[in-house]
Amino acid sequence: MAISRADIDAILATFEASDWRTIHLKADGVEVMLSKDGGPVPAPSSPSVAPPVSEPAQASPPEPPAEIDDGSIAIIAPSLGTFYRAPKPGAAPFTQPGARVEAGDDLCLIEVMKLFTSVTAPCSGTVTAILASDGDLVEHGQTLLRIKPDDEVTS
Repeated sequence: MAISRADIDAILATFEASDWRTIHLKADGVEVMLSKDGGPVPAPSSPSVAPPVSEPAQASPPEPPAEIDDGSIAIIAPSLGTFYRAPKPGAAPFTQPGARVEAGDDLCLIEVMKLFTSVTAPCSGTVTAILASDGDLVEHGQTLLRIKPDDEVTS
């Protein structure tokens, strides 16, 4: 039987009403350590190893869609999330390499915690590359697709 929120509340109420100074409980994978002394509660006797501390990477603002040698522009991820090429599993993808798109057309979806964000074409043109695979975890600012704008397309 798992410990519920009500059980924890009852333990807290009992502890507060008692003359106990500290309490350490372990049950069903839940560990509770409380102290009325205002200081840190003694650590459990089992040895633990702290993970190494690394310096956080400096976040840089995402670059605007950049042009590269072929004249295409990068379509970047608006947020961290899961990349989807189609509106639902088994459906046809929004676009393919070589396909023509209009400004505002949906290109893909980014899902974060069951919230889907549509990534749209900023201009009319031809999709030259899809750089993320369906189901990939993508980072904010990562290039997802490349589009060659109409004004760069030659007949």
